[in-house]
Amino acid sequence: MSEVMTIGEPMVNLIADSSETYLEARTLPRQMAGAEFNVAIGVNRQGHSISYVTTLGNDWQGDLILDYMNGIGIDTSNIRRMDGAPTGYQLKVRSSDGEPKVIYFRTGSAASQTTPDIVDNIDFTGVQILHVTGIFSALTPNTYDTVTRLVQEAKKHDVTVLFDPNPRPTLWPSQEAMIDATNKLAALSDVFMPGLEEGQLFSGLREPRDIADYYLNMGVKKVIIKLGDVGSVLFERAENGERMETVVPSFMVRVVDTVGAGDGFASGVITSLLEGLDNEHLLERANAVGAIQVTSVSDSEGLPTAEELEKFIAFTPRKEISL
Repeated sequence: MSEVMTIGEPMVNLIADSSETYLEARTLPRQMAGAEFNVAIGVNRQGHSISYVTTLGNDWQGDLILDYMNGIGIDTSNIRRMDGAPTGYQLKVRSSDGEPKVIYFRTGSAASQTTPDIVDNIDFTGVQILHVTGIFSALTPNTYDTVTRLVQEAKKHDVTVLFDPNPRPTLWPSQEAMIDATNKLAALSDVFMPGLEEGQLFSGLREPRDIADYYLNMGVKKVIIKLGDVGSVLFERAENGERMETVVPSFMVRVVDTVGAGDGFASGVITSLLEGLDNEHLLERANAVGAIQVTSVSDSEGLPTAEELEKFIAFTPRKEISL
């Protein structure tokens, strides 16, 4: 079985060849998208095995995604296919400021109809880390229940649970509902990984150390806060209860497309945990993968191999950071 497991909604990504509007695009090259899918590719490229849990429609998009996953070695044994619901896809157009325009076609998708019973047949043998996000959790009440069930079962098998909140407010009935649901999942996780603004939103606190205490006091073992493009910080408790922190700067790169940066960061955290890296080198790797990702227009095609990552870390200048 795989070392890592994730659950989410993979989508076909049609990227316009124009940096202005869809109307001006002459071609729409097909790639893959979805936050958890990006993480799966990142983990795979760094030389580790990962299994994907989801539901795909019996359509060309589902066929394309499944063929792609099987072709690169992502475990698809926990993927269902269904009739009567499409596989989601998205249209993306580049932007000069690095923030692309994206239109989603995912309402009523097969993935959104995933139910908790999909967990019944999952074999956790060999799985060390479960990665979940707030995106798939937000699609429908049944996907939230599915993620919760998967997390609970994973913990019964001593699997480390990593939770990236990755909030999508438009998918929730209210901000209060999103905050409550997110914090319930955070309390079940071993590693909670918000951006600074996300941590502020979900905790109601402003300073990184206060946000960390909020979640450490819930029982989270590691709180990793992404500090934008300047770096990241990891908090955990020592045996005597003292809060410890590790702050590491990011790298200087030319930003082309910011989509997937957090997903790349997550893949770096996951593979670092698998390899037993210390906190400083964990953040260094995570920052590096995130920095590499923003230099590519694709959501995941720029994610590095282990060899590419090693060279980037060795030869790319760092930024300055203080907490």
